[in-house]
Amino acid sequence: MIGNAVSKRYAHALFSIGKDKGEDQLVKYASALNALADAMEENPNLKELLVSPVLTNEEKKNLVLSLLNFIQAGDIEKNFCSLLVEKGRLSFLPAIASDFKAMLDDVRGIRRGLVITAIQLENEKETEILSQLEKQTGRKLELAYSVDPQILGGIILKVGDIVYDASLRAQLDNLRESIKRGE
Repeated sequence: MIGNAVSKRYAHALFSIGKDKGEDQLVKYASALNALADAMEENPNLKELLVSPVLTNEEKKNLVLSLLNFIQAGDIEKNFCSLLVEKGRLSFLPAIASDFKAMLDDVRGIRRGLVITAIQLENEKETEILSQLEKQTGRKLELAYSVDPQILGGIILKVGDIVYDASLRAQLDNLRESIKRGE
């Protein structure tokens, strides 16, 4: 719970700084945050090192700044991450990056979702599903696709807190419940 409040507060602060500079700047901030957060998530040793009390804040700052220099991040991103190190909040960086990305998506009118199918879809079918869902929702969508043979057939769509379950498994479960109730 506290991580959520902390990450939202820091993400909002950085977003406020970038909002006046335009959407392109916000995209650059998001890119830098995501790159550093991905590096921390993909390399547990790096994450452990960055939150370890063994290193001084100055050493952690130097390490983070060298990573940010490598990805050619700007001064704002470097100062922001330095502040996270100074305040002992670097462990919240993945959550901050996620919250920042959600804010950016909201400004851009983008909704992210997950499509689950029983079999791997071809690219043409994924594109068809995306265009149909964008037409129905009236919003720009960015979808990730996943395969779960347990659903047997059909599709499950998760967008935000909403789940549309049009899977064969769900239909069979509904039929089973109806039979149990004697309908």
